[in-house]
Amino acid sequence: MIRFKNLENFRLESVRGENILRFLPEPRFACVRLFMRGPLMDRSDGDIDVLQRRLSLTAGDLPLMAPRQVHGVEIVEAAPSFALPVRPAADGILLTSFDVVASLRYADCAPVLVLPSEEWARQNRPWALLLHSGYKGTVQNIVHAGLRKVEQAMGREAVSSASAWVGPCIAGEDYPRSQEEWTERGLAVFHPKNVWEWEGRCHFNIAGEIQRQLLEGGLAPQNIFVSGLNTAAVPECYSYRRGDKADRMMLYVRLVRA
Repeated sequence: MIRFKNLENFRLESVRGENILRFLPEPRFACVRLFMRGPLMDRSDGDIDVLQRRLSLTAGDLPLMAPRQVHGVEIVEAAPSFALPVRPAADGILLTSFDVVASLRYADCAPVLVLPSEEWARQNRPWALLLHSGYKGTVQNIVHAGLRKVEQAMGREAVSSASAWVGPCIAGEDYPRSQEEWTERGLAVFHPKNVWEWEGRCHFNIAGEIQRQLLEGGLAPQNIFVSGLNTAAVPECYSYRRGDKADRMMLYVRLVRA
């Protein structure tokens, strides 16, 4: 194992040729990995069946959930009945089961992970919330939808004591948008500090807006961690705007029995 880059609350490592982002501090009740550019993800062309076969080396025989992501705000609760080959349309997963692996895929959109505190998980039950929050998901506030799903399932304290990680995503300087319907919707929703105009185009700070939404959702500011990695500038990331039209990074989460 070669550690080649350190970030606060994240660790980017090369493990036998795989670029893996680990989310720190690592919870004892969950295995969390963001698989980035590397042999597992390369040349899969986004084919989830190919990724499932490759990930079986890591996930064992556990069924894999891999929803059909549509840039919406639907959150599905993880269950073996929703695992492959079933692919519900959703951009978020609430994982509470030890019997299934949850996954979402990314190339410029932000991976968002919310986990309970170790104390809450020990006294109640472990869980994980995975979100796919690209520009459209952020405009529609998938963070709000996901946190309300957690609150409805486990109570308000499950949210207020949780921590959140916002992984690599396209950064504002590399994400200019021309004027059109979705740009106007973004201008109406994003906080002014997360938008700026340059040369007639609007630039949006997606990670910054997600951080604001997490705060509004009830998380403490000291429990929100943003990687700061720009997918368009970091070669270990896949980036649709840099030319990766099919291959994707994959957020992989499974709960672990103590």
